[in-house]
Amino acid sequence: MQQNTTLPNPNKDNTPSDEDGSRPRSGTPLTSPLSLQQRFLRAAALLTTAYLCAVFLGHPLVFSNYYFNITETKQAFFLIASGVYLLLLLFARIALPPDFGVAREKFRLHPAAVALFAFFAVSLVGGLLSRYPGEVFFGENNRYQGLLTLFCYAFLVFALSRREIDLKWPERAFLLGACIVSLLGVLHHYGIDPLGFTQNLRASDRGRFLSTIGNADFYASYIVLAFCVSLGFFLRAKTVWARILSVLVLAIVSFGTLVAGSDSAALGLLAAFAFVPILLFSDHASLRRLPLGWTIFFLCAFVFGLLSSVWTSVTYLSAFFAALRRPFVSLVLAGVSLALWLTLWRVSPERISRAKRPYTVTLSCALLAGAIALVLLNTLLRELPLGPLERYVHFSESWGTDRGKIWTFVLRVYARLPFAQQLFGASSGALFHADAVSPLFSDAGLDTAHNEYLQYLVTNGALGLLSYLATLGFAVWSGTRRSNSEPLYRGLALAVVAYAVQATVNIAQPMTTPLFIVLLGVLISRRTKDSVPTI
Repeated sequence: MQQNTTLPNPNKDNTPSDEDGSRPRSGTPLTSPLSLQQRFLRAAALLTTAYLCAVFLGHPLVFSNYYFNITETKQAFFLIASGVYLLLLLFARIALPPDFGVAREKFRLHPAAVALFAFFAVSLVGGLLSRYPGEVFFGENNRYQGLLTLFCYAFLVFALSRREIDLKWPERAFLLGACIVSLLGVLHHYGIDPLGFTQNLRASDRGRFLSTIGNADFYASYIVLAFCVSLGFFLRAKTVWARILSVLVLAIVSFGTLVAGSDSAALGLLAAFAFVPILLFSDHASLRRLPLGWTIFFLCAFVFGLLSSVWTSVTYLSAFFAALRRPFVSLVLAGVSLALWLTLWRVSPERISRAKRPYTVTLSCALLAGAIALVLLNTLLRELPLGPLERYVHFSESWGTDRGKIWTFVLRVYARLPFAQQLFGASSGALFHADAVSPLFSDAGLDTAHNEYLQYLVTNGALGLLSYLATLGFAVWSGTRRSNSEPLYRGLALAVVAYAVQATVNIAQPMTTPLFIVLLGVLISRRTKDSVPTI
């Protein structure tokens, strides 16, 4: 008896059917399970976004006992948030290790992260050499910029440099925090205190405390970052609603900038004004819109002047912004900016692109000429009358609210250090204890140089200062190059540059320096594959 056999039909689709008997549609890909590495990258991206949102929004606003422990509160918030983030990243890596048998991606450590690790290592050696080892770890008399904080800075920047970061939600969190801080700053300037921050302050202290940041110097340091990020958002906005929102945010932060009671905010703003075109020559639409952004700022200054003529100011005002709020000054500058905006629309993109090199060269020459002029005006041309500009140009012990006296004292302290400490630093508390031996002021102890770079020179030594400057330089270079293809990073790169300039007359402290360090880490983060420019 012949046995029947069924042969497979080569023309028949033998794809297994689904449970209901149907077959997958043609062209529908079968999803494969995610690898451990892919799952880790997703978890790391989620953790990074959550951390950045928490820090950008929460750090400027957090407080517990108003101004009376605001430094400690913000320091604790930053350290706890950063510590939790780093630990969760570590646990995620342990739970989701690299896939077995799969070739690992080549490990590359960004030069800025290497330089910041060197900064911490030098500071650690300086701490071992310190005459005040009890203050080295927390840095109580160094605005809490001790070894614990520097350790957190180094590993945080390293962790961020390894991530691909989606800045959409972190930027929104930053802008929301900036608007709240600015609104509170304006209210405090006019004596309106909805949260009761100033009710227990002495009358003599109320003029220099603003918003949820602290005194005028700290507020100015933060508002420089906020203004630059807001300007970057305004220049990048494309849809109608995004543009309306960007104008509103820029106007709110502009008012917050105008009430800053420290000229360091004006210095940072001037740095942003000079540097931002360099970031925009590759984007003609954004560069054309830049004068409109300055027009909005100057119009806000005009309105601020009108309000100040009606409402009584309570907090101190920067001399620069006091002059800017005069109707003649603000309206003229607004008119010039508006005319430039209209003129740029007639310039071809090719001409705009070709202007980058001449502008950079001109800016460099102007900075060099300005430095030479300052030297001459303080030496050979010292007797030349300059009118109101003398308070800014002629250096003396009273220059910059006694910063001239402070910087001279700091340089004397550094010159007297042993050679090893000149290299590695005298660590936290060095200035405070030097001032205790020979007080510079009768009513307050000196614990900072009011110049971040001179402060690092004393507390972290020449090697520490060079490491810090290398970190800053590599981060700015990366941010500038990245801005060509990723417009989201322009505001952050601008914020880092402006902060670095205002730091020449300001203080490293827990209110805003941690945000600056986070921005450094974001600037050197890994590029996403779709953001790499193609040739």
